[in-house]
Amino acid sequence: MQRFPLRRSPWALPFLAPLAGRRPYATVDGDRIVVRMGLIGRAEIPLAQVDRVGTMDWPWWGGLGARIARGLVAFVGASGKVVLVELSSPVRVRAPLGWSTRSVAIGAEDIDGLIEAIAQARRPRAAGPD
Repeated sequence: MQRFPLRRSPWALPFLAPLAGRRPYATVDGDRIVVRMGLIGRAEIPLAQVDRVGTMDWPWWGGLGARIARGLVAFVGASGKVVLVELSSPVRVRAPLGWSTRSVAIGAEDIDGLIEAIAQARRPRAAGPD
């Protein structure tokens, strides 16, 4: 399991920290991507449903926390570059209420590391010797 803390804006900490509990994070664990933001929101994304992974810029005016935006759900603690996970079929997330989405934005501190971890987890495992 690889854990990726979410980037946080210092001025937003007093507002997000009480609801987010421990430090918000994303993990790539076995066959899924898990995002946790305490009471604010969470997502469990099966890797089998991941269609594409890329990046996008999350605007400052988009807000912070678990955000329902046009065509996606974002888990962000600061504006800037985020990982965009596009899905082949909708998944149910909590943001903070239940919502179905086909795109999830994740504002990890290590964007490239999260993308690489997802890519590695999606690669077919080499068959062992027969």
